[in-house]
Amino acid sequence: MSYLLSKNILATVTYYDVLNMPLSAFEIWRHLIRYDTEAPEQVSSCSLMDVYTCLTAGNLDANIDEQQGFYFLRGRQHLIAPRIRAEKISVSKLKRLRHLAALLIYLPYVRMLGITGSLAMKNSTSASDWDIFVVLRSGKIWTGRTLLTGLLHCIGKRRYGHKIQNRVCLNYFVTDDNLEISTKDLFSAHEYRFLVPLLYFTMFQIFELKNRWIRTYHPNFILTTLPSRWTFKDTALTQSLRKLLERVCDLVNVEQWLARWQKEKIERNPKTYVEGSLVEANDHTLVFLPHPRGPHIFEKFKERLSV
Repeated sequence: MSYLLSKNILATVTYYDVLNMPLSAFEIWRHLIRYDTEAPEQVSSCSLMDVYTCLTAGNLDANIDEQQGFYFLRGRQHLIAPRIRAEKISVSKLKRLRHLAALLIYLPYVRMLGITGSLAMKNSTSASDWDIFVVLRSGKIWTGRTLLTGLLHCIGKRRYGHKIQNRVCLNYFVTDDNLEISTKDLFSAHEYRFLVPLLYFTMFQIFELKNRWIRTYHPNFILTTLPSRWTFKDTALTQSLRKLLERVCDLVNVEQWLARWQKEKIERNPKTYVEGSLVEANDHTLVFLPHPRGPHIFEKFKERLSV
């Protein structure tokens, strides 16, 4: 147990070192990475005390240092100040995004909005955007995407071109009958382990249930029982107004026309054909990642772990 846990802790600190993110003992425990996903003896989770005991036993001193309550690879103490600064910046951005949720909650067909990326990790820079994972009503993915994108564009909060800072990045949409993430790897497990529900906590709980495979990579992954402090509350009034808007929108069925128009636009976009890109466009999933970070991060992780 101690040997395997040491390997898992080193793997965890190394992975987040690639993201320039030193971790506290609690964060190491919560986001612990399973070093060898094929080893059956690694299925069990562990306690925070187990992690802390392993960190302080001295077995990892050759690889990991600690300062100010953060653990990092030896020689990487310069990451501490940026990490503290990034957390303060991220909290400020999360507050602004939560204010925006007060408007987005009325949009028809939206079933969940989740915060992902560096903002969910509280590791943002001042220049970064707001990555959002979107769940839309089945049968209305094209209409829902158009309404959400159009509203954000009209209020100057949609990311596009060089307009990035404090704008919403919409690159992943799924329908509410297709919640299980198809790409089951370490990066996806990390990405959705950190996901913060912005709107509709109940759907977020269903999303977690559908993606329990995350535990293959993060053995301490447990289902969330309480909303985040950043989750905007859905009230009887917002529910009523949203349902009314949906009934009105249902009277004008433009889903098939929007699907044809957007698919043609996606097919004409050169980014769709970039080598290594992850672009998917169908009636259940819309993914636009011309330069996915996962493979690059995993290669750097393996490189640092082998040193």
